[in-house]
Amino acid sequence: MKLLEKLRYYSFWGVDFLKGGKVRSHYRDVRFILDNYSTDKSQGKRDLYLQKLLKHAVNTTPFYNEYKNYNSLSDFPVVDKVFIRQQFDNFVSKEYKGKPSFEVYTSGSTGTPFTVYLDKNKKYRNTADTIYFGKKAGYELGQKLFYIRDWNNVPSKSKLFSLIQNIRKVNVKHLDDVAISKLVEDIKTGNSSNAMLGYTSAFKEICKYLDSINSKPIKVNITSMIANAEALGDYTKKSIKKYFDFDILSRYSNMENGILSQQIINGGNFFHINWASFYIEILNMENDSPVNYGEQGRVVVTDLFNFHLPMIRYDTGDIAVMDVDKACFNGAPSFFKVDGRKMDTIYDTRGRIMTTVVYELEHFPEFKQFQLIQENENTYIVNLNLDKAFKHETKMVRMLKNYLGEDSIIKINYVDEIPQLSSGKRKLTINKFRV
Repeated sequence: MKLLEKLRYYSFWGVDFLKGGKVRSHYRDVRFILDNYSTDKSQGKRDLYLQKLLKHAVNTTPFYNEYKNYNSLSDFPVVDKVFIRQQFDNFVSKEYKGKPSFEVYTSGSTGTPFTVYLDKNKKYRNTADTIYFGKKAGYELGQKLFYIRDWNNVPSKSKLFSLIQNIRKVNVKHLDDVAISKLVEDIKTGNSSNAMLGYTSAFKEICKYLDSINSKPIKVNITSMIANAEALGDYTKKSIKKYFDFDILSRYSNMENGILSQQIINGGNFFHINWASFYIEILNMENDSPVNYGEQGRVVVTDLFNFHLPMIRYDTGDIAVMDVDKACFNGAPSFFKVDGRKMDTIYDTRGRIMTTVVYELEHFPEFKQFQLIQENENTYIVNLNLDKAFKHETKMVRMLKNYLGEDSIIKINYVDEIPQLSSGKRKLTINKFRV
């Protein structure tokens, strides 16, 4: 680490020490649990956190009070954000009403905007999780971090804290060619180590811009690149490697809980699940029974540290595959595949889930932006925003029919822009048939 980066690093931990060392304590706990997953002590800690949460929930919240006689986690119902919103006050712990809390908002990309309260301890835990998984991706506190997201509704931090964190805010809602050009120049400036964190779609737009100007590889010191919010396709992975000589990693997180899993350096394509802060189940697509390892299912999360608003068996709306490779992550179960939101999943004409079809569209260099919409059982619309004339309609339709079915009907719309959601993301897929 360079001198100024070291100063920022020690300043962060110094401020935390003066405030009681809460983040440091959580960080050590997260690191121990995940680095020693297979040990009895790690298992004991995880079991203790789960039992403390369940006991707290049944004794302090109106909704969970009727489950006082539970025997195990499976005795609790699976809930989702729609259900929680309908009776929000019944989920809030009476011990935390009126106490300081932190509000986080989901963007409403599922059609259901959602506000969650975090207590102070949960906030400390999230910070510790971020530091741990950042470090596993090559990022150290104090390094210059280009953070690409929607910053419009994010509360501003103090100038001192911003200086210590060394974050360069990049607003995804203004990420046009001019902004991308400036971002690239900013990355080249100075001798600092550079880290990047942002939406997958933002990284793809950066690569598309570099394609359009026939850019040469950009020689800068990149220590970490993490894409979140959407799955990574081959085009983005390969293009980031081409232009920045870096293997970008993917993070799976949400606003209401925090970092659920992440790929790490030398961890292959698997996602290291955050068992230190969450208990995660993969349940059947049609009912609440667990699926076997290696089978696709719904991601259901129990947040072990939010005592203000206990979230037990919370259906995230996402789909994933969990399995165990004893050579990875100290034998902990990991995500072998994270397929995104159930409501955004495309099905072929026989009703089978097609999670990779949209990424085949990345291989057409003429596309600046694209979107695949399923209208009904066999009708699909492709919205295309082009950089140049497109002469491969027949080839694209043939490729889509190979995936979706020979009886599929493919309609193509040429548009000037794929609209952004309130979060600044753009949906690659929309399913209007199975909602």
